[in-house]
Amino acid sequence: MKAEIISIGTEILFGEITDTNAAFLASKLPSLGIDLQWVSQVGDDEPKMLEVFRRAWGRSDLILTTGGLGPTGDDITREMIAEMLG
Repeated sequence: MKAEIISIGTEILFGEITDTNAAFLASKLPSLGIDLQWVSQVGDDEPKMLEVFRRAWGRSDLILTTGGLGPTGDDITREMIAEMLG
């Protein structure tokens, strides 16, 4: 099974926080027999998130997302996944 982790948040791209969630998830997948092939980071930007989600949808069997689900207006992960899926 091919997997991808998508870490979401402009604060990750700006180096304001370290993406420890992706590292933690990546360390757990091999013991489950899951082949992690990609780790992507994307900011809180609608077109870029859609692009990353569509690319992952086309090449991965399992997509794990982290971040982008907080209480602020720029946390649009759910909306972008819903838009990608129609």
